[in-house]
Amino acid sequence: MPKSSYRKSPEKGFRKLAMAFWEAPKDGIINGTMKLNVLKTRQFQKDVEAKYGIRLTIGQLMGRAVSVALTATPEGNAKIIWGQAWIKDTVDVYYQVDIDDGGDLSGVVVPDVGKKTIVEVNEALMASARRLKSGQDVQYEKTQKGLLPLLPSWMLGPIMRFLMFMEYNLGITARWVGAQNEPFGTVMVTNVSRFGIDVAYAPLVPLSRVPFIILVGGVTDQPWVVRGKLCVRPVVSASASIDHRLMDGNKIGRIARRVVDYMQNPYPYEAALGLEEPWEGIHPPPGHPALDYEGDEAPRD
Repeated sequence: MPKSSYRKSPEKGFRKLAMAFWEAPKDGIINGTMKLNVLKTRQFQKDVEAKYGIRLTIGQLMGRAVSVALTATPEGNAKIIWGQAWIKDTVDVYYQVDIDDGGDLSGVVVPDVGKKTIVEVNEALMASARRLKSGQDVQYEKTQKGLLPLLPSWMLGPIMRFLMFMEYNLGITARWVGAQNEPFGTVMVTNVSRFGIDVAYAPLVPLSRVPFIILVGGVTDQPWVVRGKLCVRPVVSASASIDHRLMDGNKIGRIARRVVDYMQNPYPYEAALGLEEPWEGIHPPPGHPALDYEGDEAPRD
């Protein structure tokens, strides 16, 4: 086989940070995937759009679902500081944002998502994303576009570790370099469906100290058993990478069950929006309009 040659890949933005963040894999990470029937969620999206004029994404709903789950299981909403797990009193969701069609990756934090409605989450996220993409986000402009291009990756690692040590261990936010308080929130959510990906995993960002990161795939029609009969349902896959130092099977199970409950029926959790629940339970009765899409066998169930 002929010898291959290499050429240097340009480093910028998040990819330059990644070189500074990670070493070779060696730590304990738990990975898992679950499939969710989002037929009722899809109806919820339509109802919200009709009443509030906004189109919710599955990724936004997942962030809200996780916040509901962590509010009910607060010991999972923690960071390790001075070798000890510390539980935060608010669930702050870091939504990753694709910039310039894959040119870079950043994100915005929506604070206290557990106490917001999904409409409030959407409004906060959209406002922050607009600032980020229009060059008005101070942190992104000063760090990933300002500081990063000037420093080599080998220097960035110690600097970033020092800044995060100041942030979490000493409670000092390095605002002079554009940093903001709690820059990564307490959980990360990213939607990979726009890239044509249904199932994916992401590594934990060590400096973020978040207990887990969730990736949401695309919604596709898949076989689903309803009352013993095979039907077609819109299904989404959600995958998680979890820090085993903070989470065990018991906590993961409790969080996962609450996430599934929200994602398959958001109506009870979003009662403040004043939407009428279209049917009881997850599965609509035979002949319901929600079943009216090509290929669905559900009217026979």
